[in-house]
Amino acid sequence: RPRQTPFFPASYHEGASPSFAIGCETSELLAHAMPRAGGDLPRAKALLVDTFTDQLLPLQAIARQLSQAHGLQYDGIDASVAPMGDASPLTGSFESLGLGSFGQSGTLAAAALVTGALKELPVDTCGYCGLMLPPLEDAGLARGAADGAYRIHDLLAYSAVCGLGLDTVPVPGDVPKAKLAALLLDVAALAFRLNKPLTARLFPVPGKAAGDAVEFENPHLCSSAVFDVP
Repeated sequence: RPRQTPFFPASYHEGASPSFAIGCETSELLAHAMPRAGGDLPRAKALLVDTFTDQLLPLQAIARQLSQAHGLQYDGIDASVAPMGDASPLTGSFESLGLGSFGQSGTLAAAALVTGALKELPVDTCGYCGLMLPPLEDAGLARGAADGAYRIHDLLAYSAVCGLGLDTVPVPGDVPKAKLAALLLDVAALAFRLNKPLTARLFPVPGKAAGDAVEFENPHLCSSAVFDVP
C-alpha cells in the first residue's frame, strides 16, 4: 500500500498519532495544461508541473496552518490524476499531445510524462501521487474500452509507469478462477519488480461475456464493455 494514502478503498493510517492527508482528483488540471503544449512533450511536462504547483501550493499552506492550529500531523497531498465526475476525459488530454488515440503507440509514453511531472511537484506528497486510469470512472476510457481501443494487458503495461494497476475493470462473470488468479499474479509480479504499490479492483459481471455492453446503477460508474481475460 502507498504510504498514508487518503484514497478509498486503499486508504489506511499507520502509527498511533492522529494525522491527515489530502486527496485530489486532478484530471481537470490535466485538461487545462496538456492541450496548451501544442504537441511539444517537454513543454507539456513543464506546463503540468506549473499548473499543479499553482493549484496545490495554496492548499498546502492551508493544510500546514490547520496542522499547527489543531496539533495534527500533516502527511501531505496525494496529487493523483484521477477522474472526477463530469471532468474532462483523460483520453482527450492524452490525445492532445498528437501521439494518436488512447491505446495506440505513444499512450505509455504519455502516461510516463504525466507521472514524471507529478513526481517533480514542489509540495509535500503522499499516497499514490500518480496517474490513475480506471475504465469505468472516466467517460473517455469507458468509450475506448467499449470500442476495443485497449485491452486489459495494455492497462497493466501502463501501470508500469503510472500509479494504480487494474482499477474498476469489468470482466466476464464466468471467467475461471484460475485465470483471475493468473492475472493477479501478473499485477503482483509487476508491483514487486518495480517496488511500487499496485491494486486490482476487478468486477466480474454475471451473465456477461467479453465485449458485451455493461451498465451500472452507480452514478459514478460509466457504461462500457466487458474486458477479455486471455
